[in-house]
Amino acid sequence: MSQKNTINKVDLVVIIDTSSPLRDDADTISKVAEDVIENVRESYPCDLQITWLGIEGIWHGTPFSRTLRNYLINGGVNESELTGLKVTRSNGRNDPARRDGAGAIADVCNHFDWRLGANRAIFYLGELGISSDNESLNLDQWEKAIAAAKSAVVTVHSYRQSSGDDVAISTQTGGLSFSHPLDNQGWSSALLSVVAASFTPESYLEIDKYAPSFELICSQPSLGANQVETAAIAVTNKYSNITFRDVTVFLSAVTIDERTPVPNLPDEIPPILLQPNPPIYFGDINPYNPDIEPVPTTTIRPIQIETRGSISGEFWLNIDYSYSAEFSVNKQEKIVV
Repeated sequence: MSQKNTINKVDLVVIIDTSSPLRDDADTISKVAEDVIENVRESYPCDLQITWLGIEGIWHGTPFSRTLRNYLINGGVNESELTGLKVTRSNGRNDPARRDGAGAIADVCNHFDWRLGANRAIFYLGELGISSDNESLNLDQWEKAIAAAKSAVVTVHSYRQSSGDDVAISTQTGGLSFSHPLDNQGWSSALLSVVAASFTPESYLEIDKYAPSFELICSQPSLGANQVETAAIAVTNKYSNITFRDVTVFLSAVTIDERTPVPNLPDEIPPILLQPNPPIYFGDINPYNPDIEPVPTTTIRPIQIETRGSISGEFWLNIDYSYSAEFSVNKQEKIVV
């Protein structure tokens, strides 16, 4: 058996608090982001799209060169539909709107232009984080953010610069959480972990062809004109963990050289008549049980071969078949794919 991964789409939106304390984190991320993305694309068979957005502001010289609000509005979202706080000029970097993680997460979940079929994830980077020691924390807003994430099937990962215990948004959406301090290596590891967690391999198995054994049993290797010979088709299941369902055999006479049907006689009479007429139904062929059977059991169906006319030549009986294979595994067995 072998395993193959299809290429998955991953949409990751990284949103950052743009209050003053996050400046250093934004700078560090800008130093490692390109290498991390290259590493991810080499390591994972995924179509990765990362969007970097600032909450009510930007950080110059970093990937966070667009605000979340402008990104959504430019994408066609009506500003009246956004729930995040709007910054006022008078408050500068200390404006509470720059730290409104709950509103930002809800707006991304509800209005981001997620690609069809993509795995959706948000990485929220905040000064106070999603923590119980944040006195300005509006639990009702965070509950709405959690509901929006669940409704949109978005995994939310979080980073907090302050201390404190994370509340439910990462846990309830299956995300990861990180805390200050993170150096270059720490941010590289965090970003890589977030992307890896967003990547879900869709796998399928390439299974070697398993088939029952087919055999033509005939005592006469050659037949003369106008002769009738009784033969048999034998089907054997040599596997102990496979049931072959609805085994059906289709017999036909073909020429040895070209593997084409044996031509009819001049009067259009088939020179070889096979009875019973195809198909020949065998039903289910159960697994071989070595504990009670010294050799696999063979299922046999008789056939009749009748040659008609005086045309001589060599031909084969071609055996085509159809079936489905049902695999069974004991609890004690371990399968490695």
